[in-house]
Amino acid sequence: MTSWTETYRGVVSAWECDVVEHFTIAYYFDRFADASRNMLELAELGDEMSARVGAGPSRIVATFQHELRAGAAFHMRSAVIGVEGRSLNLGHQVIDTATGKPVTWVFETIALPDPLPAAVRDKLAALATAWPGPDVPAVSPAPRTKGALTARDRVKPWEIDERGRLALPDFVHRFSGAGMHFLTSIGMTGDYMHKNRRGFSTFLLDVEIASEAKAGERMDVRTAPAHLGNTSLKYVHTMTGADGRLIASMVQAGVQLDLDARRPSAFPADIRAAIQSRLTG
Repeated sequence: MTSWTETYRGVVSAWECDVVEHFTIAYYFDRFADASRNMLELAELGDEMSARVGAGPSRIVATFQHELRAGAAFHMRSAVIGVEGRSLNLGHQVIDTATGKPVTWVFETIALPDPLPAAVRDKLAALATAWPGPDVPAVSPAPRTKGALTARDRVKPWEIDERGRLALPDFVHRFSGAGMHFLTSIGMTGDYMHKNRRGFSTFLLDVEIASEAKAGERMDVRTAPAHLGNTSLKYVHTMTGADGRLIASMVQAGVQLDLDARRPSAFPADIRAAIQSRLTG
């Protein structure tokens, strides 16, 4: 196994695209989960790591540099970035197969529930390579307020992965839906997007999984803005269980996108005012 190994190959299906007319963020995370498991299996560490991956907190930072649209062929390359104490760092590159260039970079930190056996740690350390992607941001501070309720439902049985926990993409599907409710609250409604040919295009996601969620459990998501630019907006989602414990959070940063020009577009005055009132409220 080389430092960077191909861990996924597939295409963007039309039904995986959203109102912005490109690959939906949750389906990226579906592939990220596959790539992590495949990488460890290809490194002949699947048996040793399968019970450890996902058993504790994790953080995934994804930087989207170019979009993938329906019909695009892409593949992923993955590598061990390092083993630090009781955490494992992995890196992934999403490659546009047509151009051979990275379109998305992913830095994943997996907390390990117990110390690794020496032989496993040595093997991972031998595979480690330098991270060539964008700088990984520091953990964002909590927003001024908890924000408004933007999602509330229950974990469905078909959302559970092979380890008996809520699957990674289903966390992100909920955050994505919560984002649409938040955008609606500031005036970026579905009607606004369709009439004005505008959408919200994400360029950074910072997902932290704090605790597992089981089938049948209620989950609430609250969303609050964190920063407003001319064309850009950052907001924070917080997911909690019925018992109040933190399940996950996601920082989402993106731009208002002109869907025809495929370029950032400035927010109109009324939407800016609605965002600003939530930042200062």
